[in-house]
Amino acid sequence: MSFIDKTTIKLYAGNGGDGIISWRREAHHANGGPWGGDGGNGGDIIVIGDHNENDLQKLKYVKSIYADNGENGGTKLCHGANGKDTIIRVPLGTVITNIDTGEKICDIIENNQQVTICYGGKGGHGNAYFKSSFNKAPNLFEKGEIGERVNAFFELKYVADIGIIGYPNAGKSTLINSISNSKAKVANYQFTTLNPILGVVKRGDRSLTFADIPGLIEGASLGVGLGHDFLKHIERCKVLIHLVSSLEDDNENIINAYETINSELKKYDSNILDKKIFVAISKNEFDFDNKKQIELSNHLQDKVYSISSLNKNFDSLIDDIFKYYDEYKNKIDVPVDENSYKEIKLKKEIDDTLIIDKIEDGMWSINSRKISYWINRIPHTTDENIIRFNQKVNIEEIQEKLIKEGAKKGDIFVLNDELEYVID
Repeated sequence: MSFIDKTTIKLYAGNGGDGIISWRREAHHANGGPWGGDGGNGGDIIVIGDHNENDLQKLKYVKSIYADNGENGGTKLCHGANGKDTIIRVPLGTVITNIDTGEKICDIIENNQQVTICYGGKGGHGNAYFKSSFNKAPNLFEKGEIGERVNAFFELKYVADIGIIGYPNAGKSTLINSISNSKAKVANYQFTTLNPILGVVKRGDRSLTFADIPGLIEGASLGVGLGHDFLKHIERCKVLIHLVSSLEDDNENIINAYETINSELKKYDSNILDKKIFVAISKNEFDFDNKKQIELSNHLQDKVYSISSLNKNFDSLIDDIFKYYDEYKNKIDVPVDENSYKEIKLKKEIDDTLIIDKIEDGMWSINSRKISYWINRIPHTTDENIIRFNQKVNIEEIQEKLIKEGAKKGDIFVLNDELEYVID
């Protein structure tokens, strides 16, 4: 099964149900009155972080996801049923972006973290809602709101504390198998590891998540090999281990091998090199010449570890990583966007900016989001509804603006290509 770490899905929250006009006509209730109920709210689309999910495989062939619509209101003041919410379970580390706006909607990094990313429309009111001391028999009702639509891009970026990087054959998979409960595939050829591999490493009551990041070779930042798809998983790691094989069959020049990987990291995102990076020469279960360790240490002007995953000779490296993480975790924790843990509310303010276009002499076109909203909400089926619509969109103000633009009495103007009026 292939590893799926990104997909695009169109999300459709449920529409609100319509309110209705109904009248009470029963014996012993001579006065009757409005009896139309409200429509139910449309269902939301909710994303939940689930540590049991490993990738986005379940969403691979899903093009659209819908929540249920709310039911229409009924007579006898019956409220329509609310639409059922739709739940999408995603692996931790999933980032969801609105493709149309480029805005990041949420970043799922906690188990059971829940974010409503697509809100259902509110149900419309029935005529009983509009009853007042001034209007005891309202002939008014509303249609339900249209649910939010989002063209969403899902991208998985693994959440790991420690990332293990290096050339293929540097010994990354062998190391993660040795220090954790991971069972990564190991073999002596490039790209044995085709997916990022996670493993939990424990020291007493402490634990850290390590990730084997595959596919880094020269040109990885440009998409060569597997690197382009998996470099992004390094971004979340707070600490990196850079493994360099001691074997000449793997690297003819140990410094060049190190610098090649560093160069690819810098090209992809120079901020990655600001992370704490522990450098280790691996595969020292063979006849190891410490000249390479000294050579690389002198080049870096920093400590270089010598490890053997097969011989379990890596305690010094792992212990120092835990120590570093404990001492500096408050400084190196990745800041979490506050919106990641908040319910993202729909902006209920309606943009009332008018777009006025002259079609021809005596004919004008008027458009705005506010007009579109109220056209959908208030059906032009009763005189009272028409009056209410005119109040909501402020027809008098629209006419005044048209006259300032050069329109004359008797000119026709069309609202959102649907409703036709005459300037009086």
